[in-house]
Amino acid sequence: MEDKWNPNEPELESEELLDAEDSPEVEGDVLDYVEEEPDNSYEGELLSEEPEEEPEPPKPKPKKKSFKKKLRKAIRRFFKLPLLTRCIMLGLLVAVIAVIVILLVVIPKNCKASDRQQPADIVATTEPTDEPEATPEQIPTTTATTPTNPPQSPIPRLSDTIKPNTSNDIIPFIRTLLVDLGYMKMPETNDVLYDQATVNAVKRFQYRNFPDNIKEWDGYIGEKTYEKMLATDAMAFYMKSGDTDKKLYDGELVTELQQQLIATGYLKSITGSYDQATVDAVRRFQKANSLKSDGVAGQSTLKLLAQKVAEAGQPTSEPTPNP
Repeated sequence: MEDKWNPNEPELESEELLDAEDSPEVEGDVLDYVEEEPDNSYEGELLSEEPEEEPEPPKPKPKKKSFKKKLRKAIRRFFKLPLLTRCIMLGLLVAVIAVIVILLVVIPKNCKASDRQQPADIVATTEPTDEPEATPEQIPTTTATTPTNPPQSPIPRLSDTIKPNTSNDIIPFIRTLLVDLGYMKMPETNDVLYDQATVNAVKRFQYRNFPDNIKEWDGYIGEKTYEKMLATDAMAFYMKSGDTDKKLYDGELVTELQQQLIATGYLKSITGSYDQATVDAVRRFQKANSLKSDGVAGQSTLKLLAQKVAEAGQPTSEPTPNP
């Protein structure tokens, strides 16, 4: 029996296809394809990297109050206190300031007084040395006594101006000063009388130490003259160009110098005046004896010249003013 075309057959084919889709094989393939999930490992790595946290900005520092504001605030608080409290506080402040001032004034005075009252027999400490200490065997049994200088007598005080031909207790001390400076020789009797020889020596001292003040060449021993005699810069006696026997308040000073220069062969004649020939003779003597060749007869030149004359056997003495 032949099969005839039936218009419903295509429908059967579609049903078969549907049945085939429902078959286990097709269903398994489709499920396998559907159930496959994408590989998210790379995405996980990206997610695991968290962004770094940004540092927080520094907080602004609180502004410090100025000193003026603090002072104003303290003053306001002070005036808000009761009147009695303010009076007590001010009294305490004044008392503290007074104590500080007293301490600053009294302590320095006490220190100065203690320095002045220190004993005179304080033993000076010696610096330590590297030398070994002496054993009892090395210490000598006898001790040597060190000589002590005799105490110096105090400098006499000038109570009033000393006039020529008067007596004063400090005249012997003044003569000693004049002899040390070369203005005179020590007399046989060093008494308290202010005689003419000492007056001439004082005039020479004033002439040399006050060359620009002729009023001081009066021979009176006042405070100015006495202080200059005691000073370390007092000028010793010397002779120079232009001096004469009369100017030096003695009759033979320049003459005696010329006599000594003649005795040693440096001068030929005596004039009584310190002229150019005398200056040249003094210079030659100074140069020959390794002295400063300036032509001025100072203490070194006068003493050496007198020594040379004595060695040569001449009777002429050093031209030191005679009393």
